Amino acid sequence: MPAPSARRPGTRRRRGSCSTRCADRVWPGCSRPRAWNPCTDRAEAAMTQLLDRRRFALLAGAALFGSSLPGRAQAPAPRPRIADMHSHLGLLKPVPDVRLREQMEATGTGLVAWALVDDQPWIRSTGAGIAQVGEPRPGDLWNWFLRESRVLDARLLRWGLPKALTPADVDAAMAGTPHVVMASESANFLEGDPGRLAQAHAMGLRHLQLVHYIASPLGDLQTTAPRHNGMPAVAREVIEGCRKLGILVDLAHSTPDFVDQALEASQARVVWSHSWIRAAGGRWQDWGYIARSLAPQQARKIAARGGVIGLWSVRARRDSSYPIYSIRAYADEIVRMADIVGPQAVGFGTDLDGAGPDPVLATYADLREVVNLLVQRGLPEAMLEGICGGNYARVLKQAMAA
Repeated sequence: MPAPSARRPGTRRRRGSCSTRCADRVWPGCSRPRAWNPCTDRAEAAMTQLLDRRRFALLAGAALFGSSLPGRAQAPAPRPRIADMHSHLGLLKPVPDVRLREQMEATGTGLVAWALVDDQPWIRSTGAGIAQVGEPRPGDLWNWFLRESRVLDARLLRWGLPKALTPADVDAAMAGTPHVVMASESANFLEGDPGRLAQAHAMGLRHLQLVHYIASPLGDLQTTAPRHNGMPAVAREVIEGCRKLGILVDLAHSTPDFVDQALEASQARVVWSHSWIRAAGGRWQDWGYIARSLAPQQARKIAARGGVIGLWSVRARRDSSYPIYSIRAYADEIVRMADIVGPQAVGFGTDLDGAGPDPVLATYADLREVVNLLVQRGLPEAMLEGICGGNYARVLKQAMAA
């Protein structure tokens, strides 16, 4: 959430004569081509949204219409089942027509890790990416987490979506009953107090990313200059607390040094929920989406622990070397990741609604298209089932059962 800006340094944005300012003012690192016209761009975006709604309606009809007629059996959900390790769909933005359960049922999406963003009020998109712009006072982060938890609960209640709290819930999700995993995109809400983990677990938290975009006592971030140069003792306590309580540890946004020390310090189950694998990895001085990349050696270490790496849906139009530029390219990148770390360590971490203004994937209908492309490749069934959802389900159940 939200993804680092995908515009390369040194590029300039052009505005047309339209009196309505485009969303580019919210995302200064807009990735539109140099000659874009704001009026045309909005029209294209509106058409894309219309087509997405129509595509979703067709999927929903195929999955749901049969149950509304007497004597008609409900159409089975598409297979293989999908699990998404990192999503904000319908949570960050006021989109009243998301109807997440219907979308999940229609697309065969069984499990979504729905990530609260606990530092959201203190970060903004800048010309170089996401950055901290404010300093929370004592208690602010915890109170924001409580507020966002209530928002999540209210939306789940409205949509009739249960939380996945146990391994049995995960099995039910992957068998056909959609569930949501309560996740937090970072552990800032602890405010350095590992004792709050138990309360968060009681509220339903089962997936915890340790750091995000604001300075944290738990460790360094991929996108800022290091302060800790390793893993502080309090981070060890938090990771061990997660292991004992049954909370999956998410290392996304952490530095390579932190990843190494976290894997050495604890046998807790881990994932890297969202970004991409780049041969050279990234440095904090790099442009945002590059800084957030994961080097193959780090990815293999996570895989060796039985962890899973999720691929996000950020697009970077101006970088010809960046591999994720279309739905088909997303499927290609999933296969490439499987070659690097093994198919048992790859999954989806879309970052829906958090991947910037021009994501490759915008709905679970888009993700189902990715799955269909993988099916067309003729991947072995076990490999396909694992990548699409089984790998995340496996490591999540292992964490819950600890």
